[in-house]
Amino acid sequence: MKSVVVGVVVGIAVAYLGIYFTGFSAAIAVPKEVSDLLSANTFLVWDIAVTQFLGYGVITFLLVFFSIKLLRLNPWMTALIAIVSCEAVLFATYSSQYMIYVPHFVVLIGCGTLAAFMARRQANA
Repeated sequence: MKSVVVGVVVGIAVAYLGIYFTGFSAAIAVPKEVSDLLSANTFLVWDIAVTQFLGYGVITFLLVFFSIKLLRLNPWMTALIAIVSCEAVLFATYSSQYMIYVPHFVVLIGCGTLAAFMARRQANA
C-alpha cells in the first residue's frame, strides 16, 4: 500500500515538475551541424535525447530511484504507479491538448524502468 501512495505522489510531482523543466529543455536549439545530419523524420532522436530526457527523464529517474531507496518500497509497483499517475495527471490537467506523444512515453517508461531496476539491483547487492 505504501508503494501505491508514494507512486501516486511521485507521479504527480513528475507531471508538474516535468512540465516546468520541459519548457527550459525545449528552448535548447538544435545545432546547425546536428540539423544538417538529421532529416525531418529523425528529429525524433533530438526530441527524445534532449527535450524529453532533460524535461521528464532526469526528474523521473531521480524521484523514482530515491523514493524506492529511501523508503524501501517495491520498485516495480512504485515505478508503474508513478508513470500511470503522471500520465493521468497530464490527461486530467491538459485534457483538451493531451495527445499520445511517443518520445514522452519512451523517456518516461525508460527512465522509470531504469530507476526501478537500479534501485532493486543495489538493494540486493
